[in-house]
Order: sequence, then structure tokens, then C-alpha cells
Amino acid sequence: MAALLRRLLLGLWLGALVSFAFLFAPTAFAHVGPTAPFAATIGACVRELVMVGDWIAISCAGITVVTRLESRRVAAAIVACLALAVLLGYVETAAIVPQMERTALLTPAYEALHRQSSAVYGSALLFVLVAFVLALRERRAA
Repeated sequence: MAALLRRLLLGLWLGALVSFAFLFAPTAFAHVGPTAPFAATIGACVRELVMVGDWIAISCAGITVVTRLESRRVAAAIVACLALAVLLGYVETAAIVPQMERTALLTPAYEALHRQSSAVYGSALLFVLVAFVLALRERRAA
């Protein structure tokens, strides 16, 4: 039951991250364009995704630690991926997004911040994906 819950939570988190990056943000940009309300909406959505992701990561890490897995290395890898995803989310919301909110849209400085944000967000997404794949392949200890 714990493994199913971990997989479900990680799948929801992964789905939310992917949906935001590849569906919501590009669609919002296409319909609203590079405006202050667009930037504020995107910033608010990133903050919410990180906050929800933090709770999912804490829950999944707790489940991973208290359940017995066949491999301690797999458990450690899952927890490490979750910790890195949370850390990158913190960097995104505490350092990058606030700078983006203070920078004029469509300027070289904003574009550089956007590239940095995309790299950090993409890395966090990758760590969640790895944790999800590891959780799908895990086996309980006998």
C-alpha cells in the first residue's frame, strides 16, 4: 500500500510539473503574451507547484524511509532525488522568480533569467522523473 501511495504521489507531482511546463505556460504565453499579469500568474503557479511538491516530497521520503525496500541504495536514491528536486524548487522560488518579477519583460536580462529558470525547473522535473521511475521498479524486502 505504501509503494502504491508513493507512486501515486510522485506521478501526480510529475504530471503537474510536465503539464505546467509543456501545456499551461506555453498556452498562457500564446493567449496573454509577455505581459505583467502573465508573468505574475506564472510566478504564482511556480510557487504553488513548489509548495505542493515540497509536501509530496516530504510524504514520499517519509514513506520510503519507513518502508522496507529490497535495496537501501534504491531507497537512498529516491530520497536524494526528492531532496534535490525540493532544493531546486527553493532556488527557483527564492532566487530566480523574484529576480524575474523585478526585471522588465522581453529584455536580455529577463531572457537570461528565463533560461536559468528553465534549466533549474527542468532539472527538478528530471529528479522527480528519476524518483518516479525508481519507485515504479522497487520491490519490497521479504
